Amino acid sequence: MEKYAALLAVLACLSCAGADKTQASGKDPAAPVYPALDRSAADKSGAAGEKTLAQFAELERSGGYIRGMGLAESGIRENAGDFAGAALAAYKELAWAYGHGRAEKADLEKSLENILALEGEGEAAAVQAARGLIAFLNGRWEEAETALAPFFEDDEEPDSFARWLLLACALEQNPGSRKAGAAYAAIRARYMLFPEYWYRGARFFSGLFAAEYAERCIGLAPEGPFAGECRKILAASTGLDPQDGAALKSRIEIEELLSRAVSGNDPELLSGLLPLIALPDNSYTVYAVGALQALAAAPLFGDYLEALGKKSSGRLAERLRYICRGRG
Repeated sequence: MEKYAALLAVLACLSCAGADKTQASGKDPAAPVYPALDRSAADKSGAAGEKTLAQFAELERSGGYIRGMGLAESGIRENAGDFAGAALAAYKELAWAYGHGRAEKADLEKSLENILALEGEGEAAAVQAARGLIAFLNGRWEEAETALAPFFEDDEEPDSFARWLLLACALEQNPGSRKAGAAYAAIRARYMLFPEYWYRGARFFSGLFAAEYAERCIGLAPEGPFAGECRKILAASTGLDPQDGAALKSRIEIEELLSRAVSGNDPELLSGLLPLIALPDNSYTVYAVGALQALAAAPLFGDYLEALGKKSSGRLAERLRYICRGRG
């Protein structure tokens, strides 16, 4: 293991980057991991390693990717002599962290450069994989596709990580490809917790399909690196100017904000919805207005919203008056 430690060192930055942050979906990333992912997982080899990899794959398909799973997978693949697979699995862990805002793009590039420094028998495939991943990270889609294609050819899983990378490359070059688009949508179960999967889907697709993908990305990581563009996509999908996206909130965000306000008896938290309800008509504003109208029946929240309405002007004031209408 020590000879190829650099393959696992790609995750060194992850252990100290944002370790105290909480996953945007509400799950604690520091929570106990899946029982099968113990400290010895990365040391498994042979039949035991293959069984663990199969368990990881099924866990991913059930929407259960857990922090550290890519690291364990990387170790198993390295033990088996699959150095390219080890590099891809390590990058999968980093991509998950980056999408959730737990790592910076520079961390990913630095980590991949560690692999480029490897020399010796077997590392050529890992270096090729790393070069493809660096190209992917920097939007050089044709270069990335050429470098990564051989690793899917040897992969029996139609929804493998290499497959996702290649489909993303194909659709970035040709967003209108129906075949690649259908294949991309078909692997969604395995990438439920990967914001970048949803972000790229939002870019490739259109209409309600794009809106769904954008909303899922935002729901997973509302402060992550892909949320800003997804809000613009969401705005465009509802007929708004893309620049209005900064004020948009997904339904999940609206519900979480309302839940926090109610559970904490803190009406001031509702101010986070004011930019949203001031937007022109769209489904997210209508949803928020309806939720606030129901909440306004409670004196604590109704009084707060009514006072805000008296201090506001324009569309915001009109919406607040509507929300508070008929309060008795």
